[in-house]
Amino acid sequence: MGSAASEQGPRPKRARDKIFEVAADLFYREGIRAVGVETIVKRAGVTKISLYRSFASKDDLVVAYLNDRSAEFLRHWDEAFDRYRGDPHAQLRAIMTYISERTTQEGYRGCPFINFCAEFPDPSHPGRRVAQATKGALRERFLGIAEALDAPRPQQLADGLLLLLEGAYAISQTLGGGTTGAAHAIVGAAEALVEAQFVAGTARLS
Repeated sequence: MGSAASEQGPRPKRARDKIFEVAADLFYREGIRAVGVETIVKRAGVTKISLYRSFASKDDLVVAYLNDRSAEFLRHWDEAFDRYRGDPHAQLRAIMTYISERTTQEGYRGCPFINFCAEFPDPSHPGRRVAQATKGALRERFLGIAEALDAPRPQQLADGLLLLLEGAYAISQTLGGGTTGAAHAIVGAAEALVEAQFVAGTARLS
């Protein structure tokens, strides 16, 4: 015989959870500035008072959204690519293949951190720290790959790989997705970047 809680079905979502889920979806699909508090509470079916009890301001809601996206993205990244840790070449190819496929999906709206920074150029906005920390964490992961490859200049290679990734994010919004998107070139471009490091290193020694 089930418990009273199970007999009653799943517990209804708290107002905070409803607000956050609706806001996160709208922020990503429609843009942060384009989405007002009135739209969020209407879609969530709550009152404005409930929103401000959960989040002191819209900026606090934006920061919560960015923190959630950052944690989820980095968790997924590590779970997906740590299995290749013993083979940095395979790891890099898996990463760039994923980015190619992700950024050319129909309906992809780009990197939420790039989108945020484009909408909020003020460097003092608290969301900037989340965006910068996320990109810094990505660079550290690329640096780990570069060092595992014994690249002659691992810092430079990590920067180059991060630039390729950021370019794929950006071009997905300017040229759009689809099977012929320029982002598909990222796998070969990453491998060429790695090869160029070793060719340059050999030339310096000769």
